[in-house]
Amino acid sequence: MKIIALITYGRSLMALTMAESVQPLVDRVIGLDTIGLTALSFSKYCDETRTVREPSEGRGYTEDIASICREFADDRVLIMPGFEDMETLAEHLSLLPANAVLAAPDQNSIEQVTPKHHFAKLVKEHDINAPETEVFETEDEAQSGPSMDFPLLMKPSRGAGGRGISKVENREAYEAYLTDHAQSYPLLAQSLAEGDDYCVSALAHDGEVMVMSAYTNLENQPREAGAGVVRETVSAKPFEDDIRKIARATGWTGVFETDFMWSGDDADSPAVIEVNARFWAGLRHSTLSGVDYARHLAELTLYDELKSTPGTPEIGYRSQVPLAWIPSALDGAFSESDYARQLSESWEKVKNAKGFSLKNFGKLIASLSDAKAAKEALEDVTHRVMDRSSLDVDLLAKDDPAAALGALFIVSHLAKFGELPPEVSFDSVGS
Repeated sequence: MKIIALITYGRSLMALTMAESVQPLVDRVIGLDTIGLTALSFSKYCDETRTVREPSEGRGYTEDIASICREFADDRVLIMPGFEDMETLAEHLSLLPANAVLAAPDQNSIEQVTPKHHFAKLVKEHDINAPETEVFETEDEAQSGPSMDFPLLMKPSRGAGGRGISKVENREAYEAYLTDHAQSYPLLAQSLAEGDDYCVSALAHDGEVMVMSAYTNLENQPREAGAGVVRETVSAKPFEDDIRKIARATGWTGVFETDFMWSGDDADSPAVIEVNARFWAGLRHSTLSGVDYARHLAELTLYDELKSTPGTPEIGYRSQVPLAWIPSALDGAFSESDYARQLSESWEKVKNAKGFSLKNFGKLIASLSDAKAAKEALEDVTHRVMDRSSLDVDLLAKDDPAAALGALFIVSHLAKFGELPPEVSFDSVGS
């Protein structure tokens, strides 16, 4: 019996890392997406690609994937969700055939952390450190206003990528927010958390954490020095108690990513902001720094145990997403692909076009990785600094340059229209 891996959201850089990690464990890797010309389409770690319906179609999306699984009825099919479709597929698990296994948590586990008002309840019940949160289920409840002082954050319970989250300075701004989000209930009011963002990743089995790691994004001076993102692995120890509480409370099996805010001072406690039932933007960074989450998740799903020893994250490890490096990377990919020769003339036009800029490439790369980075990139990527020391590149595998060709349709759209195509826009990508 062969093992076939289906990796969804093939346009993303996360999918590239997943394919590279999973390939040694399986006989065939198939990339899935709603569009063609994705990063996986050109990756040496992917054998073929297929198109499916939009994940937002829920049942239809799952039926398309189930149909592909049935093509390999005599084989075992490992489904590796690459983005928020992890929740969708878990919800429609009953539609998948018996030969398919889904690398995702149980739906009951996921429903305890999403939408956000469910997680607010979990936080209170299990003494998890988080900002003070009030949930308004209806407009009538919200009219009385929050009991906490302004300023505060307002956010819809459903939604990702920072959409709908606003800092509200006073009662007038609060009333305006309610008007603008009248169709978005439940709404949450949350006290402000001080400090910097930390991404804490974990793999758990039946509620017990098997491995975890953490990183933070660095921004250095001078801001005008260039564009790029530098990630640094930090100790997960300050976050460990809350991560284990979340895993045990939900009975989690699979990967999850938790956003924290923390001052970095040992005297302060990190505050949990949200939990995401999916892979995260810095998956490649996590892999390069010592923990191959995608491989471990595949092993756990296929064999109900790890076949390889969990790595130990290298504290202080740094990687970079150097936006200025992308043009030369694409040029390098052209030299290795017959397809590239057909596009080389167009690429020269794009590269030299008036609209070509690092800001646009910031939008491109952030959208391919995750929308949290996209949100930041849309605002100020031209001012982000790139630490130009000898860092590993948190982008593409060094021996897989042709995967960069999957970005060309986005680059072309940027050059022609000055904006991201709807397939990977901030609103459609999520976080």
